[in-house]
Amino acid sequence: MSEIKANKIDIHKSVEIGENVQINCDSIKIGKFSKIGNNVKITCKNFEAGEWLYICDDVEVGRGGCTGPNSNVKIGNHVGIFEGTIINPSESIEIGDDVGIGGEVMIWTHGAWLDVTQGFPSDFGPVKIGNNVWLPARSIVLPNVTIGDNSVIGIGSIINRDLPEGCFAAGAPCKVLKENCYPRELSEEELETMMMGIIDDWFELHEDKNIKDVQVDYDTHRKIITLKKGKNEIHFTHYHIDTKEMIGVMSDVSEDLRDYLRRRGIKIYTDRPFKSIKPKWVGDK
Repeated sequence: MSEIKANKIDIHKSVEIGENVQINCDSIKIGKFSKIGNNVKITCKNFEAGEWLYICDDVEVGRGGCTGPNSNVKIGNHVGIFEGTIINPSESIEIGDDVGIGGEVMIWTHGAWLDVTQGFPSDFGPVKIGNNVWLPARSIVLPNVTIGDNSVIGIGSIINRDLPEGCFAAGAPCKVLKENCYPRELSEEELETMMMGIIDDWFELHEDKNIKDVQVDYDTHRKIITLKKGKNEIHFTHYHIDTKEMIGVMSDVSEDLRDYLRRRGIKIYTDRPFKSIKPKWVGDK
């Protein structure tokens, strides 16, 4: 059973909340079309998240003394936080739009254990993660760190210093390996090759997922993927790459393609959380 304890609650009615979710805040706000997985714990003074927040199972926000006046978490739109991640807001944490946080990531705003009167170190300070940042699995962010917009971090990195915008950085400790490399505008030929490869990969899943009578095309100039389904009566679904919109018939099949596009780094947003069709060999629980 899930439980929400807060003096002020502003959770949109479309938000899906899983089993055994424990929320303990002074105030909490979560925008529309968001999804909170199972066994999620959120403990901090104020928690605010925008639209299309996706928190997977077993995420913990609030480990380690997170009820002080600066224990505030602010998250933008279109953010994904994946399994087993720990976020420690003893001090404030700000996460921008379109940020992906991989599994078992740790974000810390304090670190102290040994006796500071004997000269041992302690560190307290906020963390800020900009827009369009990918923080992959098992990365660790330490206190007093700002990560600039459009940055990509290498897996398992330890980020103990500020990182500039548009960089690729990796290592323990993390170092900038490439500067000003993101975002990069792709040519029409590069986009077409990429899209057709993704579509071909999705079709390889058809047999396992028992998806039939489907055709998918990509319009290079308009940057639109079109799904056609049916033998006699054809149903169309259009995925607009630039505007991130989905127009037309919404079905289990069109949602499955939308979820596969998400997994390949192309996010199309609707009024539903992402969802895919189970392969035939995956039984119901």
